[in-house]
Formats: sequence, structure tokens, C-alpha cells
Amino acid sequence: MAISVAECMVKCLVELGTKRVYGIIGTSILDFIDALYDYREQIRYITTRHEQVAVSMADAEGRLTDTPGIAAVHAGPGFLNSLISVANAYKDSSPLILLSGAVRRRLSQLDSWLEVKQLEMIAPITKAQYRIDDPNIAQENIVEAYNTALSPPYGPVFIEITEDIWLSNTDYDHSICKVNPNKPPPPNPEDIRKTIEYLKQAQQPLLLLGGGVNNYKTPIHIEKLHRYLKIPIAETANGRGSFPETNPLNLGRVGFGGGSIYADRAFENADFLLALGCGLSDITTYSYAIMPKGDIIIVNLDSLTEERPIPYSEWYYTDANLFLKMLVEEVKKENITKEYSDWLQQIMAWKNEWNSIIEDALNRKYENHVNPSKFFDILNAKIEDDTIIVAGQGMHIVYTYSFLKIRQPKSFMAATNLGAMGFALPAALAAKIVYPEKEVICVVGDGEFMMTIQDLETAIREHIPIKIIVVNDYSYRVLYYRQKIQKMGRYLGTLLTNPRFDRLAHEFGAEGLMINRDSDIRSAVDEMLNSDNAFVLDLIIHKDDMPPLNLEASLKMTAY
Repeated sequence: MAISVAECMVKCLVELGTKRVYGIIGTSILDFIDALYDYREQIRYITTRHEQVAVSMADAEGRLTDTPGIAAVHAGPGFLNSLISVANAYKDSSPLILLSGAVRRRLSQLDSWLEVKQLEMIAPITKAQYRIDDPNIAQENIVEAYNTALSPPYGPVFIEITEDIWLSNTDYDHSICKVNPNKPPPPNPEDIRKTIEYLKQAQQPLLLLGGGVNNYKTPIHIEKLHRYLKIPIAETANGRGSFPETNPLNLGRVGFGGGSIYADRAFENADFLLALGCGLSDITTYSYAIMPKGDIIIVNLDSLTEERPIPYSEWYYTDANLFLKMLVEEVKKENITKEYSDWLQQIMAWKNEWNSIIEDALNRKYENHVNPSKFFDILNAKIEDDTIIVAGQGMHIVYTYSFLKIRQPKSFMAATNLGAMGFALPAALAAKIVYPEKEVICVVGDGEFMMTIQDLETAIREHIPIKIIVVNDYSYRVLYYRQKIQKMGRYLGTLLTNPRFDRLAHEFGAEGLMINRDSDIRSAVDEMLNSDNAFVLDLIIHKDDMPPLNLEASLKMTAY
């Protein structure tokens, strides 16, 4: 059956299971958007006010659903506005497809209006790139792109389509549109047996969970493992929630920008580390300044593992989820039991040291400013177990690590491995669209919020009732602090002025509230959580407040 390329691609996306497309319309994709109109009951098209937002929304959908999020942007400027978001997806292994228009074929490579070298620019931050300038390859390319994005390790894929191709006819073949990603190599039973031997010998083991095992099966496997081996657990940022952080054996996040003293010291003093679904990066190791003292086994699909300066004992390039399942079955079969009492007692001593730091942060008092530690501690007590927390980049994110406990898989998102600002608001919008029944809370700094604030309009227009907490210190605080400590108070480019975010929220049609004293925290949290609308809470804090940090490990980074 002959149909237009535009309709062919839309029909194929429908059959592949796509529920939403995010983007901003432009002349080079006008015909694709028009084709979506006839399929609007199957695919919801969500327009945003900036391409970075659209692509980050698609990225977040991919992270939450393990299916590729789809974004469509205009050639040239629209494409260029997308690159930060594509890089976020690439660095955090998120399945994403970016569709971009391109100039007409007869104008190609003539330095034409809207023309830039899109394929060359995006190649380093995508798994694959396609150019559709022949109608007969359109369907094949969209299916291949979809399955490439979904083949482990996940990642973004780019497709550019020349503007004059959309309305060309092509034969549509229903049978081609199949979800059939490549499967990772299965675990080698010999590798399972090797890992068992390491576990038998270990006195101070640690299990590190990453994004590759952040799914709803992992808690079940860990619970079964803990019936035999009381192994403490730590998480990477992308692994948060893969096992409930309310469990005493979960030490929380390790690494720079949010690791606690007791999690980091357990990591550093482990005589056996088993890293599942993650590698050891500069973030995990404070720029390779701290490292486990014993054996390291890494189970992941990241080819960069071999290039990093990690003295690992074994690296198994395999499906970490199946590896964990098989490992638990083998532990059960051999009835291997260990309590690690001395090790857990040592970790508890480090935890008590950390708790003193937490207590100090909670007891701080400021005039005309909220204590942010106290605020997030109170918020933690009031949120439901399935609440999704999305955090921005900046010092404010550390409060989400120190005080907000993630209870379920895929309930925390941040642009972890690129560290780009601008991800939090769009990711929260997408999370609420994907899971309308769950509370979604965006924790963002004032600096980052101003980069995406225009898409409060998207929240109102699309009826997306997210909750936004603006940790407002009137500064780019990470750099402000560095100028304060390292540059002797030579402040330049870090101090800001802001509008009243609560009033600005009202102008967009959202609800808003500003608080600047601790006595208003409980009522403000209740008002926010009880609201059925998009809500902006402007949290005024002192820019000199230091969130709980592992300062000792952080200072080691400066020596390298």
C-alpha cells in the first residue's frame, strides 16, 4: 500500500507502541506534524516552548518506560537547541529517537538557509545516525532506529529527513514494524561461580547498584539474596530506588555530589565490590581518588569500562539483571549464609558520624530564610512511596540525596553523567504524563529554573500538575562557594536577581507560594501536596548554607 513518507513513519511509530511525540513545529517537519493529526487518538503530540525541553521530555519517558521516547524538531536551529538533551540521554544510557528535518535535497551541501552538518555534529553523542533522502528507506530506517535505541546499552538515535521527502509516496509493509532489539550476551555460568567464590572469601563485601538494574525485578532478587547474605548495598545516582533506601542495608548513594560518609567509606573499605548495571566512573570515585581496597567485579554493558583507570578483577560484559537472578539462584542452591556482623557494625559507626552531620544541618537557623535541610526532611516524611523525584544540577540536588528516601525503582531522575542544567522541569513534565497517578516533584535551583521557566506554559496548557520546588539562593551556588573558598571572595558571575517565582507562577496559571521561615514549612508542604494543579513553591534559602557532604572525599579530588 503506497502512502506518504510522513504517514508511513507515523503508522510505524503507532505499531511500535509509541504513545507520545514531543517537539516544536517548523517548516522542515510540517508535513510530519500534519500526519500526526490523523493519528492523534493513538499518539499525543505535545508541543513545548524550547527544543531542549521537548527532547528532555522524550529522554525522561525513555528512562521511565524502557521504550524510546520520540522527539521531533525543525532543521538547523531546532536541531542545535536539542544537543544538550541528546547528550544527557547518551551519557545516562536512555533510549531516545530524535527526528529532525533537513533542507531539501536540491539545496543540500550548498550552505543553505537552516543547513548545518547535523549528522556530523550529533554522531559523537548518539548510537546511530540515519539520513532519509529516499522514500524507499523511510520505514526500514525508523524500525532500525527504534530497535537500536532499545538494544542494550540503551541510547539516543538520530534521524534526519529532508523536507521534500515527507510527501513522497512509499510502500508500507505492516510486517516490518516489529520491536526486536538486540539482546545482550547471557551470563556465563562460570562467571557466576567465580563471583560465588569471591563472595565466600569476602569479609567486607558491598553491592553497588546502577541504572542498568533499576527496575521492578531487582528488589525481589535482592530480598531473596538477603535471606542468605546480609550484604550492604550502595547506589549510583541512576541506581537510586533499585532497592528501597528505607531498608537499613541500603547505604544510599556513593560518590561526588551526594555520597554520604558511610556509603563512601563502605565503598572505599570493601574487600569485595560487585557492581551491577554500572561501572566505576569519576563521579563514583571522586575523580578516581577513592577506590575499593579489595577485588572488584563489574557487570555491565559499557565498553568504556576497559578505558577507565579501575583495577577491576573481573569485567563481565553481560545482562546485569539476568546475572543477578542467576547469582541469587546459585547462592540459594548452595545455601551460602553470612551475616557480616563486624562489617555492618563498622558501617554503623560511620553512619553515626554521618548522622551527626545531618543533625547539625537540621538544627541551623536563619533569619528570613528557610533551613533547606529541615524542609526536605519534613517533605520526606510526607511523600508517598511511589513519588517520583526529579532533581536539577547544582548544590540543591545534594539535599535530595541526603534527605529524600527513594522507595521504588525508577522514582528518581537527574542528568547525572553530563551534569547539564535544564533537565529537571521537562523530565518532571514527562514523568507526570507517563504516570498521572503518581506525585511528581521537581527540585530545581533558581538558576536552572530560569532556563526552562517558559515551559510552565506547557504544564498549564497540557494540564500537567507537577510540583516544583525552587531552591532559591539567588546565585549559582556551587560556583559561588568555590569563589568564596578558593578565590577569596572574588565573586563574579555567580550572584543573581530573581522575580518572585510564586507570582510568576500565578501569571502562567499555576499555583504558587513563597516561604522564607521554618515555621511555614509544614503548612507549605501540605498546601503543595494537596494541590491538584501545577504548583511552584519558592523556597528562599541562604546561599551560605552547606548541605551535608563528604567533604573529606571531595577535597581529595583537588589533589588529582
